[in-house]
Amino acid sequence: MCYKNLPEGYVFHDKIDLQNNKKQFWLIQGIGILIMAIMFVGGYFIAGVGFLDNEDLITLIIALIVLIVGYVLYIILHEATHGIVMYLSVDAKLNFGFVGWAAYVGSTGYFDKKHYILISLAPLVVWGIIFAVLNVFFHSGIWFWVIWFLQIGNVSGACGDLFCIYKTITYPKNVLVYDTGMNMTVYRMKTQEELEAENEQTETGTAINGESSID
Repeated sequence: MCYKNLPEGYVFHDKIDLQNNKKQFWLIQGIGILIMAIMFVGGYFIAGVGFLDNEDLITLIIALIVLIVGYVLYIILHEATHGIVMYLSVDAKLNFGFVGWAAYVGSTGYFDKKHYILISLAPLVVWGIIFAVLNVFFHSGIWFWVIWFLQIGNVSGACGDLFCIYKTITYPKNVLVYDTGMNMTVYRMKTQEELEAENEQTETGTAINGESSID
């Protein structure tokens, strides 16, 4: 279940900060570059690059413009897809923005494991299917490559989302994730032992205060 506010009984568990954690940042960038290279080679075996000899310069320029504009629109739609699933999960405030070349969307809500995995996975699945269908119709020539490059951006750009999914799966069952768009704070439910210890401290404090008031 997702919440607008953090319920009682939850404490800090972990934080995912892909912007400032340089080790994680460069790991994800390296995996993304590897995926781009593999998919480019795959595209070569699917459609080849014969269009470079068959297309005129004007068509090539138009295709390049379409690719650039298409990718900018895709980045916005990628984050919008996250945002839609966030809003459907819990009616909380969304915030969109850009940091350098990267777009982000965050929420003031708190998401359980199932919903957060769906939120993270949604753009990769939705746009992966859309680009795959388009590549069925445009299966050769320059327009295959325009769509294929968008698909490459979709898959390689989802490395951060997939890393968040991996981390979320490793967390305890009852965690809640607060995602600002720039970093994710993870909260877990207090254990029975922690609750009992708090009750003991409260009872001890009450007893001491009671004795002090009597004195």
